[in-house]
Amino acid sequence: MKWVVSLFLILLLNFTESRTLHSNAYGIASILDSSKCSAGMNLVDLATICVTQFVQEATYEEISKMVRDVLTVIEKPTARDQSSGCLENQLPAFLEEVCHETEISEKYGLAECCRQSGDDRHRCFLAHKKAAPASIPPFQVPEPVSGCKAYEENREAFINRYIYEISRRHPFMYAPTIISLAIRYDKIIPPCCKAENAVECFQTKAAPITKELREVSLLNQHVCSVMRNFSPLTFQAITVVKMSQKLPKANFTEIQKLVLDVAHTHKECCQGNVLECLQDGERIMSYICSQQHILPTTIAECCKLPILELGHCIIHAENDDKPEGLSPHLHRFLGDRDFNQFSSQQKNIFLASFVYEYSRRHPELPVTVILRITKGYQELLEKCFQTGNPLECQDKGEEELQKYIQESQAVVKRSCDLYQKLGEYNFQNVFLVSYTKKGPQLTSPELIALTRKMVAKAAMCCHLSEDKRLACAETAADLVLGQLCIRHEATPVNPGVGQCCTSSYANRALCFNKLVLDETYVPPPFSADKFIFHADLCQAQGIALQTMKQEFLINLVKQKPQITQEQLEAVIADFSGMLEKCCHGQEREACFAQEGPKLISKTRAALEV
Repeated sequence: MKWVVSLFLILLLNFTESRTLHSNAYGIASILDSSKCSAGMNLVDLATICVTQFVQEATYEEISKMVRDVLTVIEKPTARDQSSGCLENQLPAFLEEVCHETEISEKYGLAECCRQSGDDRHRCFLAHKKAAPASIPPFQVPEPVSGCKAYEENREAFINRYIYEISRRHPFMYAPTIISLAIRYDKIIPPCCKAENAVECFQTKAAPITKELREVSLLNQHVCSVMRNFSPLTFQAITVVKMSQKLPKANFTEIQKLVLDVAHTHKECCQGNVLECLQDGERIMSYICSQQHILPTTIAECCKLPILELGHCIIHAENDDKPEGLSPHLHRFLGDRDFNQFSSQQKNIFLASFVYEYSRRHPELPVTVILRITKGYQELLEKCFQTGNPLECQDKGEEELQKYIQESQAVVKRSCDLYQKLGEYNFQNVFLVSYTKKGPQLTSPELIALTRKMVAKAAMCCHLSEDKRLACAETAADLVLGQLCIRHEATPVNPGVGQCCTSSYANRALCFNKLVLDETYVPPPFSADKFIFHADLCQAQGIALQTMKQEFLINLVKQKPQITQEQLEAVIADFSGMLEKCCHGQEREACFAQEGPKLISKTRAALEV
C-alpha cells in the first residue's frame, strides 16, 4: 500500500471551532488550506473505511460492490477535470451510493436516513453508528493455513478485508489509525506464516496491535462525544491546554493556529470524511516538525522517525518543561483593565491567553484542573471589578485559585489510600455499590465492566509519584466517565447521570463524585428469581466467582438503593457464612436450596423490602 499516513497526536490534543470561524475572528491563516488533489492514495481502502463505518452490518461483498460503484463515479473526468480520482468533499457521493442500493439501505435500517438529504442525511447516518453492535462477533485472526494462503494469493485484497473487519467493529475510529494498524498487521503476516508455530506467532505479534486498536478506538469515540456535547469555547480551551503543555515555547499566535487546525481535523475525522482526516493530520504533524524553534527535545527526536512511528512517538512524549525565565505566577495578569467592560469576544481571547500562560507554566496539571482554575479566575475577575479595589481583590483571589489543585489532589489521595488499603477486588466493590446507586438502570455487566475499568486506572495511577498521580487519575477518570456518558447518550440512564455528563466538561468527575443516588428510581417488586443460589458458587474461581458475588451485590443495591454500609456489611457476612457452610458440606445443592431462602428472608426483613 502506498500510504502517506497522518499522525494522530490529534487524538489527545484538542478541539475547537471551524476553520472559517477562526480565520474570520483572528485573521490567522490555516496550514490546512489546500485545493490540491493528493496522489498516491489507495482509494479502495479509504472508500472501504468510509462505507463500512456507515453500514457496519453489511457483508464484505456488499461493501466491495458499493466501493467499486462509487469510485467508478468519482474517478470519471469532470468538465473541469479537477477532482476526478479524489475523495475530498465526496462524502455525499458515498451516502448517495448507499441510498441508491435500496435493498441494502432497507436491510440495514438506513431507509429513513435516505429519505432525507444534505446535512440531515449525514447526521442521520452518524446517529446510526453503533460502538459494539451485538450482531458483529469479536474479530478473530484468520486460521494460519487458510489465512496465509489467501494473503499469498492476493495481499491487497487480504489487507482490504482486514480494514473492513476493523472498520465495522470500530465505526468511530479515525481513518489514519485504521490504515496505520493495517500496515502493522501487514508486516507481521510474512514472518508468522513462515514460523514453526504460526498460531503462537500471530497471537503474540497481533496482541499489541489489538490492544492499541481497542484503546485508540475508545479515545476517538471519546473525542467525538466531547465535540458533540460541549460548546466550541470548551473545545478551544481543551486544545489550548494540551498544545501549550506540549509546546510551551510556542507563542500564543502559533498556539491559536494549531488549535484551529487540529479542531478542524477532529471535525473531519468525527464526521467520517476519511481523506480529509488523513491528510489534515499529516499536514499538522509536518508543520509542527518544521517549527524547530518551538520543539522540545522529545518531539524533535520524534520528528526524525519514519512517518508511521512519528505519530505514536509524539502522542506518548512527555509534556515539555516550562521555558526558562517564565515567572512562576501570573500575578495581576489582567492589570487594571476592567474585565466587565470587555466584549464577549475580548473576554474569550483574554481567557484563552490565560489558559495558554497557565498551562505552559504547569505541564504537570491535567486539563480538567486547569479548566476549573480558569473558570474560577473568570468569576474572580467579574467579582473584583465590582469592588472599590480590584487589584487588591485580584491578589487575594489568585492565591485562592490553588484550592482547585488542592481539592483535586485530596480526592485522588483518598482514592489511592482506599485502593492500597482494600486491594483491587474490595476497592471495585466500593465503586460498584456507589455506581449502582447512581445508575441503577445500568445492567450488571455494564456496572461490573465500568468499575473494573476504574480499578485498572487506579492500579495504573496510584503507583506513580505524587507529581504525576493527579494528571494520570484525572485523565483516566475523564475517559472512563466519558464511556458512561456515551452509553447515556445512546440510551439515557437517568437525569442525574445526564446532568453530570453534559453540564460541565471540567467538573464532570466532581459531579459524579457528588451524585449519591438516583432520586427518580423506583425499585422493582422483589423477585426471588434474582436471589437463587446454586452449587456452582463453590466451583467458580477467580474472576468468575467474583462476578457471581458482585451480581448478588448489585441486585441487593438495586432492590434497596438507600442501603447503609452497616446493613451491607451484615448481608455480606451472612452471604459469606452461607458459602462457607454449603461449600464445605456434602449436599451442596440441597444446602443452598435450604439456606438461600433463609438468607433472603432475613435480608428482606432487615432492609424492609
